[in-house]
Amino acid sequence: MSLWGARRQFSFLIILLLILVIMAAGGLWWFWPTASCSDGKRNQDELGIDCGGSCLLVCQAEALPVRVLWSRVLPLGGQTYDLAALVQNPNSKLALDEVTYNARILDEKNLFVTRVTGTINLAPLEQALIFKTNIDVGKRTPARVAIDFTTTPRWRYSSDRFDFETSDKQFTNLPVPLLKAKVTNRSTSFYRELEVGAVLADGERNAIASSLTLISELAAGETKEISFSWPRPLPTEPVFIDLYLHVAIKQPILETN
Repeated sequence: MSLWGARRQFSFLIILLLILVIMAAGGLWWFWPTASCSDGKRNQDELGIDCGGSCLLVCQAEALPVRVLWSRVLPLGGQTYDLAALVQNPNSKLALDEVTYNARILDEKNLFVTRVTGTINLAPLEQALIFKTNIDVGKRTPARVAIDFTTTPRWRYSSDRFDFETSDKQFTNLPVPLLKAKVTNRSTSFYRELEVGAVLADGERNAIASSLTLISELAAGETKEISFSWPRPLPTEPVFIDLYLHVAIKQPILETN
């Protein structure tokens, strides 16, 4: 083979190699997975793996934990008690879609009596009442409640704000305790299954009685009367009456990393 032929063959091989490289690069570019919020990698502007930044998922480190402001066991008579606890979402831009709580009722020696479990969701900055009634404690005397959150909270970015107004609170202790009030929906939204928790407290803000009622529907601008009752007169008249409104909205749940 002449020198010219060898050079020509070499040039052909180089061109063929370049074509193969270009085709391979194009194939890689076409089939290479695009960075996303579900690729199991920390990329883009993510703060963690598939969370934070432009992703809808909230990284656990971004959220302040749910606060338990207080918890009480309240006697109903005999061996039955109510459990009440006020919890708060301290995050101004994050809603809690779901978390499971474990409320352990303990006696004066911190020995276990019984437990209550459940789940709760919270809007940004919301305070909500956890309430369970008619808890049979047997022959034990409950003294306090310890609340733990046993699952990873499911957070999401949210601008949820609820505009409710309570008014005309009227309480009578005899012949049986009865609390009446009115709730007005000041927003433009229609709500179903609106929970209203009531807490009666003494002068030091210690809860002496609590209850929960449900408003099945509350249209925009609508006002409804609500009432709470207890089986026997309270030993002292309440100084403070607080109502906590909670919307149990079921949102699409986003897993939190």
